[in-house]
Amino acid sequence: DVEKINRLPWLVGAQTLNIIFVLLTFSGSGFILFLDEIGLDDAQIGFLLAIVPFLGIIAPFIAPSVARFGYKRTYVTFWTIRNFVIAFLLLTPVILNRYGTNGAFIWVAIIIILFGTCRAIAETGGYPWRKEVIPDNIRGKYSAVNSMSTTVASILVAIIAGYIIETMDGLQPFMILIALGVVIGLISIF
Repeated sequence: DVEKINRLPWLVGAQTLNIIFVLLTFSGSGFILFLDEIGLDDAQIGFLLAIVPFLGIIAPFIAPSVARFGYKRTYVTFWTIRNFVIAFLLLTPVILNRYGTNGAFIWVAIIIILFGTCRAIAETGGYPWRKEVIPDNIRGKYSAVNSMSTTVASILVAIIAGYIIETMDGLQPFMILIALGVVIGLISIF
């Protein structure tokens, strides 16, 4: 347990960097503003936002395969793949210029479906793996520290992202935020 406890700050750091990735790429208010900026209507935006939670339903079906492959290996593999998948959002301006708003909607939908699938698979392995890594006697303390760290990071990200979006026009600020989010997401995996 002592060795596990000594490594927990790395896990808190990874979770904190992950929340920054999440807020800069697909789950923050910036993502909604990004979708609005490419010209999607409320129904399309709502559909895209519903994809990721909906894909969680695959967990019971893939759990046996995840257990065979290994919880940590599944988690790290699919957590990594999802970062590369979401990076394809950076091509949205090209798709928008070439195929218009409907093309951009389909493009973003495909990316979010692939991302959400990778996320669901990763979390199916991640929850049992974290149960193994975090000793029972300090799980509550770990959760409290992790919650404080991710909350502070979330506040700072909202302030910084808001400033960047306010000072620039068009899709440029969103592309900067997504690119930054992808880099931070990859660092979180390391």
